[in-house]
Order: sequence, then C-alpha cells, then structure tokens
Amino acid sequence: MRTTNELTIRGERTRLERVLARVEALLRDGWKRDREAEERRGRRGVLGPWSYCFSCTAKAGRPAAGFWIHARSPEQWSISNVVPLEKRELSAEESNGLLAEFEREFLAPAAAEVGVSTEVVPHRLTLEDDLSPEAVRLLRAFSTSENRRGLRSDDHRRWNAFLIRVHQDHSLFDPAWLDEWLQQQDWPEDTRSQLVSEYKVARSLLSAYDEEAERR
Repeated sequence: MRTTNELTIRGERTRLERVLARVEALLRDGWKRDREAEERRGRRGVLGPWSYCFSCTAKAGRPAAGFWIHARSPEQWSISNVVPLEKRELSAEESNGLLAEFEREFLAPAAAEVGVSTEVVPHRLTLEDDLSPEAVRLLRAFSTSENRRGLRSDDHRRWNAFLIRVHQDHSLFDPAWLDEWLQQQDWPEDTRSQLVSEYKVARSLLSAYDEEAERR
C-alpha cells in the first residue's frame, strides 16, 4: 500500500471556511480552485459538505495534478491523495512536492492570517481516500470473483457497475492505485493490465460522452 504525505488543516469550522476562501484569493502560477469539478460532483449528488477541489497546470518540474480537500470532521480537513491530470502516475516525490508547494505558497500564509494550524504527515492510502462508499462496495464486490483469468458475464456486470459509478462520482481515482490495489488482492498481472486498460478507456469514453451530451 502506497504511503504519501497527507496535508491536514485544523481549526474552528468558520475559520476553516475563511482560510480556504483566502487560499482561493492567493492562487496563481497555474493553480486554481476547480469549481467545474465541484459542480459536476454536485449535479451527481455525490459532493459532500465542505469538499473543495484544487488543481494546477504543468510547468517545468511540476506535473499537472488535482486533489480534493475533504472534511474528516467539522474541525479537521485533509488532502490525502494527489492525482495526475496529464500522465499515468505521480511519483511519491512529485505528489509530496505538489502538496508542499500548495502549503508553502497558499495554505500556510492563509492559515497564519486566519488562525488555523496545518500539518504534513505520512499517510497510507486506502480506497476510501478517493472513492465514494458505493464505489468501494462495488469494487470489493467485483474482487470477490474466483474467475481471475477468465471473467464471466456476472464479473463483467459487476466491473461495469464499478466503472459507471466512478464516472458518476467524478472520482480522481488514479489508475496506478487501482493496479496496486488489484495486485494486493492477488489478481494476476495479465488480468490486472486488462482491467486497468479498460478503466482508462471507460473513463475517457464516458467523459467524452458527457461533453457531447452537454453541447446538445
């Protein structure tokens, strides 16, 4: 299981809301609050309270990436996973560097103004960091299959249900993390490769379908 840094923000709820508003005002150099991603999740009914998406464009030494700030409680918010937007996978160094840049340039100055604390700590990623409870349930249900080298119709049905749910959730679920999780569940390499490829194609196809539908 991968270990990356997690960025935690603690304080009174009203101050946490103020600090993120201040962060948004400070953003520059390709960083933005991704309100389009928030709206897409909101339309699907999967946007939880106090969920905010931020992203950055690529530049020298920094890949394009995005992440969600989620509330673990009204007085503790966290960023637990950074997801690539233009490449297959981020290294731990790249992920940690992006969090460090976000904290150094925007979050720390805003937190000092408002009076909340921030902390970067090592964090072991779990499915719950990136997937909704229903998507986690569907993936685990699929992974109970005993047909690891030749999926049957019921297996494909469960797998497709997971793909559709992840798309509906607009989840920033990294294909590399999916591959790693399947490996932990003892899926053979050839089947993992097929499933990860199907995952990437499905996400791209369904997103293209939604974009076309919105233009009509």
